[in-house]
Amino acid sequence: MYIQTTGKILGKLDDIFQTGANDVYQVGKILLPSTKEVIKQIDTDNKKIIVHLIKGLV
Repeated sequence: MYIQTTGKILGKLDDIFQTGANDVYQVGKILLPSTKEVIKQIDTDNKKIIVHLIKGLV
């Protein structure tokens, strides 16, 4: 599964950590919380996740 913003690929999904509040997706050294503000779309057919990088994530 590849993680991307609009038009830019960030990398491949390396791991998913289950926390108490929400899951956290690891892409290289980037940790993305699985929240509505960050994860915009999960497209399993095309193996991609569209994200919105909020300030402080990268």
